[in-house]
Order: sequence, then structure tokens, then C-alpha cells
Amino acid sequence: PVHVAANTAQAQAVHMPSLGLTAVHFWAAGTVAGITCDGPGTVLVRRQGGRISVAVADPGRTATTVTVTLPWPAHGVRGADDTVAVTTGRRPVLAVDVAGSHGHTHTAELY
Repeated sequence: PVHVAANTAQAQAVHMPSLGLTAVHFWAAGTVAGITCDGPGTVLVRRQGGRISVAVADPGRTATTVTVTLPWPAHGVRGADDTVAVTTGRRPVLAVDVAGSHGHTHTAELY
């Protein structure tokens, strides 16, 4: 089943444990289910088989960079779009260049 992880003025989020999937739309900077975003943006995270897949978008088209911090350790990057800079470690950080992307999704896969 899917459960609501947040439904506030700051963020709306759902989590589906059976798929390792968490989806959050941040209306403002904040933290939901351990995922931190520095401002408005949409973040989709799937943890499965030692991999962490992340997709980030700025559907409001107002930001130039969206920074996301994850609560799970990552030791490396399996792949990432050119617009995504990843700092691995105990709490990996993704700095996503969303300027001019017109709300398109930017992805990275960590391990």
C-alpha cells in the first residue's frame, strides 16, 4: 500500500515501501521522509537492490539549481545526467542545474 508521508503547506509526499519508492513535491525548502530539498521542486527516489535512483524536476520553472540531500549512504555514482553533480558519502548531496530545463526531469543513480 501507499501511505501519505506529508501533506502540508511545505510538501506533499507519498511512500510505497514495497517498491522502495518515495515521491515528494516540495513547495518550499524542507525535509520529508529524510529527503531534504533547498527550495521548491519535485523529487522521486527509488531504493532497490543496493541502488538509489533519483529524479529531480522544477515544474514551477523558478529555480536555477535544486539541491537534494538523501538520508541513505552512497559510495559511488553509477550514472547521472550532465546537469546533476553528486557528492557521495553518508548523506549524499545532488546539486541539479535546472536552469532552462522547462520542468524536465534530471536523473542520477547511486550505489
